[in-house]
Amino acid sequence: MKISNPLLDNNVVRKSAQILWKDADLNEGRHLFETFSVPKDIIGDVFVNIAKYPNTEKNFMIEVKNRLGKLLGNELISIDAQGNKKIFGFNIQVDKEYQRKRFRIGELLRLASIMEMLKNESPHIQIYSKDTAVYFHSKYKFEPDITAFDTRDKALRDIISDKSLGFEDLKEAAQQILDSVTLSKDDAAAKRALCKDTNALLKKYIQRALLDEKPDKQHPFSFGFDMILKRDTVIENKDFFNSIFERQGIDYKI
Repeated sequence: MKISNPLLDNNVVRKSAQILWKDADLNEGRHLFETFSVPKDIIGDVFVNIAKYPNTEKNFMIEVKNRLGKLLGNELISIDAQGNKKIFGFNIQVDKEYQRKRFRIGELLRLASIMEMLKNESPHIQIYSKDTAVYFHSKYKFEPDITAFDTRDKALRDIISDKSLGFEDLKEAAQQILDSVTLSKDDAAAKRALCKDTNALLKKYIQRALLDEKPDKQHPFSFGFDMILKRDTVIENKDFFNSIFERQGIDYKI
């Protein structure tokens, strides 16, 4: 008896990378893309799939596999049902053998979650980024979204400790915010406002660091922190994202 393999069966997986959709649960109104293929040099076609994660109510696993079914990368995300339909991305993982930039497996996973956000009309994707992944996520328009006071202070100290030329103004601004933290004492509202100021400053710092060849080496972070990609940001930068979909060979436009 022949066992159907969705990664090999042409009746299941389309040869084109056109995106079609299905309902995850008719009662909850969440939409999932159907499995699609993406051509890759050297390693051949890869296949992108999303499915409900076992024994959970709102978690879904996005996977990228090759024609033999080998897992190249995945990301676990949660999608709230109906209502706000907020999305939280847990952790993108890519097989070490395929982490080289030329394969862009991490980028493919990120595009898949962005499609889910847009189709489900989610307001944003929230993530917790590891320190080593901050610059990766920033390339796809994620911004710092720090709300914890201790994380805010660590971010400010990291900026202050950067001895690179051309960052002096940002270091000075970070010191001013840190001084304001000390002065705010027990004023919770003021401290929350300083988190917003820190996020804005951190965004400028990251954007400037990205101009360097190896920002993760030249401007490393000593900790991870929350980041966010807003739906409005994606729409405002649709030309940028559409160019990435085209580069990946995905028939999808924002």
